Amino acid sequence: MTGLWRKLRLVLLAVVALVYVVLDYLASSSPHPPAYAVVLGAAPLTMALLGASWNSSFRLPAMLLCLGGLLAIALNLQQLLAHAAWFYLLQHAGIMTALGIMFGRTLGSHESALCSRIAKIAIAVPLDAGYFHYTWKVTLAWTIYFAVSTLLSLSLFALAPQAYWALFAAVLTPVSLGLMFGGEYLVRQLVLPDGPPFSIAQTIQSYRKYTQCRNAAD
Repeated sequence: MTGLWRKLRLVLLAVVALVYVVLDYLASSSPHPPAYAVVLGAAPLTMALLGASWNSSFRLPAMLLCLGGLLAIALNLQQLLAHAAWFYLLQHAGIMTALGIMFGRTLGSHESALCSRIAKIAIAVPLDAGYFHYTWKVTLAWTIYFAVSTLLSLSLFALAPQAYWALFAAVLTPVSLGLMFGGEYLVRQLVLPDGPPFSIAQTIQSYRKYTQCRNAAD
């Protein structure tokens, strides 16, 4: 029964993700998107900001600032709908830039690289210098990926039809993220066949633990 529920949950998550991608594309590609599409498209970023504010050392002012921003958006929803593409550009390019900085700033040493820190959480046994050298390269690859994604987002928005940019931001970005995770997993099996194994799901869980520990430390 547990296995069946797990499969149903995965199917439900896949359906929700597909619906979100479709609505995100429709909202970001249309010059006059419906309000519900914009609200749903902005939901992940809104939830992330609220979560970060709640876990911040300055919880009360951060939450008040977020709530004030949401109120301002609600009072000016029509103006936002008229410039929805710019909102989606700021959301997409902003997230890519922030993630690129977060990964890139940890490249100072092999053991301090972000993927090295995640590996320490995911793997119980001590890791050697060779493993940290590999995870440093993975951190560099993610940094380059986010930098290229930011440049492509800005370039397509400025130079290409809006539908092309929306296709890249709403559809190709989640697909490329999945390919990055899957590709890294396959490369790791080839480069470090005797290394301690951990799955993509463990990687994501370890990243969440890392961010929670970092927020708690701040």
